[in-house]
Amino acid sequence: MFRYIVASAAVMTLAVGASAQTQQISAGNLHRTVAPTHGVYNLTTGFEVSSQSYRSGPETIFDNTDGIAYYFTTVGGTQEWIDSMAFAADEISGEEQINGFDYAYCSLLADAAGNAITTEVRFYNDNPGGMEPTGWTDLGAGTIQNAACAYGLAGLPGDTSGGGISCWNVAIDLACSFECSVTQELTPGGFTEFNGIGWMYLDAASSGATGPLLGSTITAAGPGTAVTGYGSQDLFELMDLAVVGAEHQGTFWFGGPAKAQATFDVTMFGDGIANTDVVNATAPLSGDVLCLGVDGPVVPGATVTWSLDAAGAASRYAMLVSSGPASLAVGGLLNILVNPGSLLASPLPMNGAVPSFSTTLPGNLPPRVYAQAVGFTGAVNPANAIEASNALRHNN
Repeated sequence: MFRYIVASAAVMTLAVGASAQTQQISAGNLHRTVAPTHGVYNLTTGFEVSSQSYRSGPETIFDNTDGIAYYFTTVGGTQEWIDSMAFAADEISGEEQINGFDYAYCSLLADAAGNAITTEVRFYNDNPGGMEPTGWTDLGAGTIQNAACAYGLAGLPGDTSGGGISCWNVAIDLACSFECSVTQELTPGGFTEFNGIGWMYLDAASSGATGPLLGSTITAAGPGTAVTGYGSQDLFELMDLAVVGAEHQGTFWFGGPAKAQATFDVTMFGDGIANTDVVNATAPLSGDVLCLGVDGPVVPGATVTWSLDAAGAASRYAMLVSSGPASLAVGGLLNILVNPGSLLASPLPMNGAVPSFSTTLPGNLPPRVYAQAVGFTGAVNPANAIEASNALRHNN
């Protein structure tokens, strides 16, 4: 469980802003950025300073980073700042699946070891604006403020420069184990439904010393030329967990100057295949280590290739293709996520240094096709299974 630190009452000043419903954050809450350092955060192994190279994507599904970043703002230790976004209605399932995201923040917290910051990131399905996300206070077992997904990123660096400020661009890889599915808009192009992304910066030693880079409307071409992310708005909701029973503190902005928009720099990635979603084991086991992908839409008559991102420890690989899902723990080692009672073919051999299987699909397919790769030692039978991948759900 996270330990929340009460924010100082001096962190923000409220004033009349864009409207009677929108309040203005004090300009004293802004700080100038410095050149960022790039890093990669793996949800299994943690943070490392590195160029951004990982499995997320290949398609960019949301990008709010077009403007030049002049400022960042600090966030209190109990505060969650929730930004708006939307996803176009282009998936058959009605959901967008995020398989990675990049974001940027700065910190004033001295941190020679480079591991003092914990950030919590939450994705919301319904963020109406002018109020808390729908269901935020309806807490139940296993939920965090009714978020669709929540990620605790511990061990991130604060100010490692010794000069009073460091900024960081961090790439988060969610592919093949940690994807987040969120709803798309119901009215295509109507901006009638908004999602949300919430940020908490839980500084271990000092509340209110770390926070996100802010967007702006300025690019090299001049003021007003930036293109914001789809569904992004110049406002955010402020929640404070320290105010029990009245956590929603209001809707805020920075007063509208071009250099300080109330949008937080973030880029999100997906696989770019409109009819395919990743399905992961609810309770992963030690053998659930393979990563299965496909190179195009699984639709009647298409020629497609399923492949693993790398070979594992097995001597033989095969793919199971079924019309239904399952959740079967095998030998306490791996999970079978496709229904073995409704297989559409015999196990399909996956060959090559990077194991793969290619085929031209028949002219008719079931409404749902589920595929999963399994690694074996010896013959392809359940007793020899030692590794398994995520499953892919193909919607027709």
